[in-house]
Amino acid sequence: MKLGIFHPAFKAVGGAEILAASHGRFLQEEGHQVSLITFDYDADRWAARLAGMDLRLVPKRQWQEAFLFWSQLHKQRLRGLRAEPRLQGLDAVIAYNWPCSTMLGNAHTDARKIWHCNEPRRSLHARATNPTLVAKLEAGGGDCDAVTAFEKKLASDDRGMAMKNPRYWLREEDKKSITAFDELWALSEFSAANLQRAFGPRKVEVIYPMVSFPEGSAKQRGLDRAGLQVLVHSRLEVLKNVDTVLKGFAQFRAKANPSSKLHVVGEGDHRPRLESLARELGLGNAIQFHGFLPDVKLREVYEACDVFALLPLDEPFGMVYPEAAAKGLLLIGPDHGGPFEILEGGRIGWCVDAFDAAALCSTLEEIWTLPDEEVMSRRAEADRTCRERFGRAAIGARLLQLLGA
Repeated sequence: MKLGIFHPAFKAVGGAEILAASHGRFLQEEGHQVSLITFDYDADRWAARLAGMDLRLVPKRQWQEAFLFWSQLHKQRLRGLRAEPRLQGLDAVIAYNWPCSTMLGNAHTDARKIWHCNEPRRSLHARATNPTLVAKLEAGGGDCDAVTAFEKKLASDDRGMAMKNPRYWLREEDKKSITAFDELWALSEFSAANLQRAFGPRKVEVIYPMVSFPEGSAKQRGLDRAGLQVLVHSRLEVLKNVDTVLKGFAQFRAKANPSSKLHVVGEGDHRPRLESLARELGLGNAIQFHGFLPDVKLREVYEACDVFALLPLDEPFGMVYPEAAAKGLLLIGPDHGGPFEILEGGRIGWCVDAFDAAALCSTLEEIWTLPDEEVMSRRAEADRTCRERFGRAAIGARLLQLLGA
């Protein structure tokens, strides 16, 4: 089968790019011809990962697009037209991210059109993609940075859409394109529901991301009884809701375990606010902001930690959870979204109200009292379950089933 992977850019190494690349590699290894259709490509980062695949690079822009009176929608349509020749001669094309999804829906091609939806574009479908935040606002809001920021953003978006601003027309184009797809896939049940909220009732197949697991099993030891070591590993942005983790950790440290430590790995725009909050909470040396870490240092931090805690809001999946399970960490996630599905509603971890710092505190207290035998049993079960559900064999079989290959 001749298959196309249509994605805006293989430049940064992010979750969407890794997902598209993992599918491409798997299908190539299964004997299919895989072509990459993209507007931007960093050979230094991606040549080795995508070796052997047919690269069909689309010119990102032409000189005419510099004219200010051409709208974003007009430019998007022009780029879609430039991509069309690269979509020919294929049996099926899978679009992974907006605006390639819109472009593929509107493209003239005989190829089977598939949209693998990570999530509908949040800037165009704010209410549909953030149902938990919407519900929280309707219930009166809450004390977390994400609620405050979302309330302002939603008010601004609603005004703009009512005035039919440029994003309004991009959203209308997005909605129109959905009718031309032969199939819609989503990377979680939560993402599928968001897609249906954005575009109306549609048949959506769920295929979870393919996770690359290390060889060997999770570490077999109990907790660090000198003090609980808790890890956050995430982009530091407002929707990751790391401020609630800091608040819950501070409560736990004050109530139950003053020798505990919180490790925050990652960078992002929200880091200065989190560092300020840590000072307000009096965490001092009990928290360490590691920033971005190379692989060797990252492994050392994971090895030193007992618990992975992250409470993102309206997260479509969350690759960090199965990855953390494979590294032997106990898992705490939110009570909704993709992480809730990964943790099977709390069967292989703890799912807590993402807006409630006290709930996180209580969960950390519960974990701190677990005997080492149960700690090791929970670690092993989470590791085993995630490998079975999200490993190459299971997801590869599902991918081939959906393609009929």
